[in-house]
Amino acid sequence: MALNKVECRRCGYKWVVSPDKKDARDLLCKSCRVKPARVVQKGEYRCEAWQGEVDSDLNPIDESGLVLPGVRVCGMKDCVNPKHIVVR
Repeated sequence: MALNKVECRRCGYKWVVSPDKKDARDLLCKSCRVKPARVVQKGEYRCEAWQGEVDSDLNPIDESGLVLPGVRVCGMKDCVNPKHIVVR
C-alpha cells in the first residue's frame, strides 16, 4: 500500500491520508480546522470564553482597558459571563 501524503493548504503541515482522499486539495490539518469555543460547560457553570487579549493577571481586556475585572466563581480566568464574576 502506497503512503499518500497531503499538505495542509493553510500551514503546510504534511500527513498521511487514505488513498481516496489523496487528490483533495481543500484538506486542512487538525490544528487549522479547530474553531475557538464560544461557550464552555464546566460542571454546573456555562462559561463564555473571551476571544481577545488578556493582561498579566489573565483578566480579559479590550482596546479601551479592562473588561469585567474580578474573581470568577467558575474558576476560569477568561470567562466573561457576568453571572460568574465577583468584583471586590
